[in-house]
Amino acid sequence: MPFAIFLSPAAAQVVASRIAGGASTGVLYAALRAFGAPRGYALIGAMLSTFGTTLFFSSVDGRAWYAAHAASMLFLSGAFLVASRGGSGLLIGALVGASSLARLPLAAVTPALAWIAARRGRFTLWRALVAVGLGGLPFAVLYVAYNLARWGSPLDEGYAQLTRGDIFFDHGLFSIFYLPRQLNALLLALPDLVGGTPFFLRPRGEGMSLLLTTPAFVWVFVALREVRRDKIVAGTAVALALALLPDLVYATWGFQQFGYRRSIDAQPFLVAMALVGDGLRNGTWRRRPTTLFIAAVAVSMLINVYATIAITRFDYWQ
Repeated sequence: MPFAIFLSPAAAQVVASRIAGGASTGVLYAALRAFGAPRGYALIGAMLSTFGTTLFFSSVDGRAWYAAHAASMLFLSGAFLVASRGGSGLLIGALVGASSLARLPLAAVTPALAWIAARRGRFTLWRALVAVGLGGLPFAVLYVAYNLARWGSPLDEGYAQLTRGDIFFDHGLFSIFYLPRQLNALLLALPDLVGGTPFFLRPRGEGMSLLLTTPAFVWVFVALREVRRDKIVAGTAVALALALLPDLVYATWGFQQFGYRRSIDAQPFLVAMALVGDGLRNGTWRRRPTTLFIAAVAVSMLINVYATIAITRFDYWQ
């Protein structure tokens, strides 16, 4: 962290987290425009991502896991931007590689972004995959070298140690048996209702449903009707699924978080699909977002700003 020259390492990490989370706003806006969203939709999508999702709290808090999400969001938005423009596969691979060094599961989105780049750039998928792979290769080498230095193994032995005697890892690191607990955290977990205080809805430290922290993401489900009509939308939906897949079969869902923080792994695609759900019909975009969608975005922003203030300023957390 270059800020560590002037600040303590802990403070430098928080500063870097906030800068990365904030910088992702402009990059995501450009990505949404390249994706095909009109200016009004891209603007409201960037605002939703920054202030209406758990990225806001995670970036502001800046602790280790949260800072990793903020950093990965910045680089993944950049990869989505380049892919949506049909740009350099080498650059896409490098951006995915940088994002994966913060959040390793994001390497899984590589095929989907290569597909989007190939469709937009009008070149073969094979050529895109090779270029993306070459772009990400230096980061893969760095990851292996780092593990060799700290563990004497090319793999992350720190995660392997979690499977030894931990009750949450009774089926190893990844298993389909973990899917119910992940879906519960992602879709069903509720806040606590507390009396005698103005902050009567207490965020649960174990997590809360993504649809409650960001109601605007309900439109993601509406967007699925466009998947068969639009290849770029289909590629974005696949990228969303690939980004979340490693998280959904992982043993734990995060025990200290607001919302479902691992949704940030797929956030550029979640936002793009939410915009599609409101604005794209049979290949044609509306001129402006609907009133209902704007209201959902406003509520999402209110929820996340409320929770961030309540937690960071008043330590109001279960």
